Amino acid sequence: MSEQPRRGPETAGLEAALAWAVHHLAVAATEVDVATSREMGLGATDYLALKYLTVTEEPPGPVELGRALGLTSGAATGLVDRLERAGHVRRSPHPQDRRRQVVTVTAEAQHRLVQSLQPLAAGLDQLAATLTETQLRLVAETLSHVAALHRSHARAVTGGPLDR
Repeated sequence: MSEQPRRGPETAGLEAALAWAVHHLAVAATEVDVATSREMGLGATDYLALKYLTVTEEPPGPVELGRALGLTSGAATGLVDRLERAGHVRRSPHPQDRRRQVVTVTAEAQHRLVQSLQPLAAGLDQLAATLTETQLRLVAETLSHVAALHRSHARAVTGGPLDR
């Protein structure tokens, strides 16, 4: 167990400021998602599916993808069918279990997504250039912890991992 840093009364407001900054970041990220989905000509759920598939370590099957997005298995199948017809995803046999399928983003869809987010990435690069290596490390570690807290909260609310 790590030792808690000593804090004086002057930091009480900073903890609340951190919580609000994270909240504002989440809302801003949603705004980016809406704008990017529109730019790509996708509905919100289709875009969230592509976004989820882009960041998952292991490609999920249609059912797991549906669970992650809060969809029924029927709706998930429809989602994957729609994305596959549009050329955004590909289904293939699971590497270890040929009875299952996995869903992956196509190279073209990945390229369109990256291209759409390129101006944001450039802005983040400019911001990062203003920070020292120590500051960058601290921000990256803090944001990783914030993401883990968000995932933990989502699991607590739903009673388990969203994608399992």
